[in-house]
Parts: sequence; structure tokens; C-alpha cells
Amino acid sequence: MLEITVRSSHIDLFAHVNNAKYIEFLEWGRVQMAEDSGIDFMGMVANGIGPAVLHLEINYRKEASMGDVLLIDTQAVELKNDKVGILRQTITNKKTGDLICDALVTFVMFDLKQRKSVPMPEAIKKSFPKGS
Repeated sequence: MLEITVRSSHIDLFAHVNNAKYIEFLEWGRVQMAEDSGIDFMGMVANGIGPAVLHLEINYRKEASMGDVLLIDTQAVELKNDKVGILRQTITNKKTGDLICDALVTFVMFDLKQRKSVPMPEAIKKSFPKGS
């Protein structure tokens, strides 16, 4: 889980977190999940592979404001096949417990040189529930 304090650079003209910033927060949450799971993210990149987002579905539930502390939780929910997985992410307000947004992220493992999808490394597959 990742904790972020909302800063002035996250705020838009309407005095709340800009919708595009949530996508950035979710990306940081995915990297944190990989690190927490013992996945050597930079090692994968050094070996020429990495995840690429295929589809992002996000629901904005409540606004977040300057100074709010947000918790980004990322859970591996389903392996579609040997190359594609689905993650569920939530952003909640630490103080109130309010759900700020939730998202489903479909990603593929990608060969950075050949520019095509490749099988998911075992270290990542282990993050998913058995039988998914």
C-alpha cells in the first residue's frame, strides 16, 4: 500500500485533485505493489520486459483536497492468459475512510526491444490468486 499526501501540484483550478493526477497515483501504486511483492521491477526492465497498460477503467467517487492523506491499494485479481493480467486499485482517504476512486487495470507484459507481448514472469504470476 502506498500513502500520498495531496500537494499543491496535484490541485487544479477547482481546488481538488485533478482527474489526471489519479492516473499517476494509480501508477505509483502499481510500482509499490510490485516492490511489496518482491518483484524486481528495474531488473525486469534491465532484462528488456515490462508491463504496459491495455485498459484503464476508473470511477471517481469523491474529491480529495490539499493536505488529504490518500492510501493507494493495489490487488492482483485475475490472470486472463499467460501474458495479460487484471489489477483492482482503490484510493481512500486515510482520515475519513472515504473511497475516493477505484479502478480496474488490464495490463500485458511487453518486450521492450521487439515491441510485442511476452509471457508474464513467474514472479508476477505468483501475485495473482490461484486458479485466476
